[in-house]
Amino acid sequence: MELEITWKRATRIWWSYIWRNIIAIIGAVIIGAIAGGVLGFILGMLGASTDTIKLIVQPIGFLIGLGISIIPFKLILGKNFGEFRLVLMSTSEESNT
Repeated sequence: MELEITWKRATRIWWSYIWRNIIAIIGAVIIGAIAGGVLGFILGMLGASTDTIKLIVQPIGFLIGLGISIIPFKLILGKNFGEFRLVLMSTSEESNT
């Protein structure tokens, strides 16, 4: 049975997502700082310039952040919110049979 989309339900989903996303961002910052620090140190020891280090480390940090941003979505899909559960439903009639 499909439920009406209300502000209360949307807010519960949003809050569930946002606090998980904050934790994911903190995790991404920590992982990115460690990876960037290690890689920057190694490149610095090899004599790379600061601009070269930035050019290499920044895209890696972006990819780490992008990869971790999927985790909060994965954590709230299928979550029971009391009166409803957030699930994915097929729109195809073939898969419903």
